[in-house]
Amino acid sequence: MKYFHPREAFNSGITVIAVLVIYSALALSCCYYERLTGDSTLYLSIAEKYIHGDFNNAVNGYWGPLLSWLLVPLLSLGASHVFAINALNLMFGLLTIAGFWRLTYCFKLNENVRTIMLIALAPILLFISLIEPMDFLLLCVLIYYFLIVYSKSYPDKLSSGAMSGIMGALAYFSKPFGLPFFLSHFILINTLHYFGSSSKAQKKNILRNALLGLILFSLLSGIWIGLLSSKYGRFTITNQGRGVFASLGPGSTHKTLEKGDPIFFEGFFPPPNESAIVIYEDPTYARKKVWNPLESRSFFKHYIANLTENAVQVIRIYESYSRFSIAIIVSTILLILFYFPGKLLSRRELIFPLFTILLYTAGYMPFHFEARYLWIVNVLLLLMGGVVLNELFKREFFSKAILRHTLAVLFTLSFMITPVKSVVQINKDGINTKMHTLAMELTDLHDLRGNFASNRKKTEIPSYDSWHHTFRLAYWLN
Repeated sequence: MKYFHPREAFNSGITVIAVLVIYSALALSCCYYERLTGDSTLYLSIAEKYIHGDFNNAVNGYWGPLLSWLLVPLLSLGASHVFAINALNLMFGLLTIAGFWRLTYCFKLNENVRTIMLIALAPILLFISLIEPMDFLLLCVLIYYFLIVYSKSYPDKLSSGAMSGIMGALAYFSKPFGLPFFLSHFILINTLHYFGSSSKAQKKNILRNALLGLILFSLLSGIWIGLLSSKYGRFTITNQGRGVFASLGPGSTHKTLEKGDPIFFEGFFPPPNESAIVIYEDPTYARKKVWNPLESRSFFKHYIANLTENAVQVIRIYESYSRFSIAIIVSTILLILFYFPGKLLSRRELIFPLFTILLYTAGYMPFHFEARYLWIVNVLLLLMGGVVLNELFKREFFSKAILRHTLAVLFTLSFMITPVKSVVQINKDGINTKMHTLAMELTDLHDLRGNFASNRKKTEIPSYDSWHHTFRLAYWLN
């Protein structure tokens, strides 16, 4: 553990507290109804099923259970749905800021660089809090998982292996993608720790931690996998990946997330159970179309075209996080190859986040990309950028304060511009707030009865079509 000079520790604490207070003030003062997104309503519906004892319908093969579990106590205490979602989003933001700050101490950075990174992180998280809470929850869980496995002291503590397994299970419960990512990443990181250690005792401890982590992860995840498999009558880890991949098949009619999803072009689908408001609460019952890239030459060409499209999309998403994103990745690779070629496995602050970004991105390559799927990449790019910034500040070229300050400002702004602009735009034109306002107006029409039947029209911006609007209205109007 690193020990600090009292004044340095005091300044560090003041910085974190200030950012936490400012973030809380901003999060509580804007976009109150906007955080109750379409997907949030589905988690709330599932949470209500737990409260009412409808456990069969609460077990869901598409949506991870953790967010609904976290909602149950708040709803049981009488909190409104919109308050519950806002409260959890605030908690995720505060925990992520605190976890990120602790994570920076796994790397060789000075306090000024840490402060720069924390200032840039706050608006990123504020924007993230307005999109989808399950992705925010996964981001928060992964930060604490990285805090364990990135640590230099990882091999020395038996608890590191145990906590890794627990955090891996929480990642899977947050979003199904957490399972394949944790298994591949945990094995990779333990391999890097193993070959980066010169001590036989440490190597033995690493193997012990890896085994313990995988056992605990399997036991915890296995309970949920067993429940899913029992409900759907087949071995099931998740129905999400299968459904999303199916929707990318030949003949897809959209260039958005929905692409070939039958929900949006095969007519009307009833909700999957009596208390659901929309078929999307469990799309398992609507997605019947499957395809195999190896089925034919044309299917394989279509699959390659999807991969190519995704590769281009990845670059766009990275650059949307910061215009310096690609430069940060290239600089990190150059530092590894030319400045520390003989110390590759000892430079955890360089190889761990880089390998994590590559692995996490690769996991989504066969499917569909949205910027929110790669939010953890955004945070890791910020972390890697801090490492690069720290190295540049050591160079003679940046010995003048004016150059260091200019670079620091440009770096910080590059990560802040997109989220700040997006928050302003959402606060002005957010669909969730608009649909809440319309629903309150419709509530005054006391004779209004019945249900919605809504179609999906092809539009450049998915949320502009009627399905996304009535989805939200159906929730607010019960």
